[in-house]
Amino acid sequence: MVANRAYKLRIYPNDERRILFAKTIGCVRRVYNLGLDRKSRQYEENKRNAT
Repeated sequence: MVANRAYKLRIYPNDERRILFAKTIGCVRRVYNLGLDRKSRQYEENKRNAT
């Protein structure tokens, strides 16, 4: 039997770190959306899932 645990963590970043987090999340979102777009276009061209 496996027991799952979860921990809640709260952080209080200063203004400099908030800006860094916002930029990082923006970059990650951009890369994810580009990958999703590429995969969607490849599927439309080949009509099969890309690997």
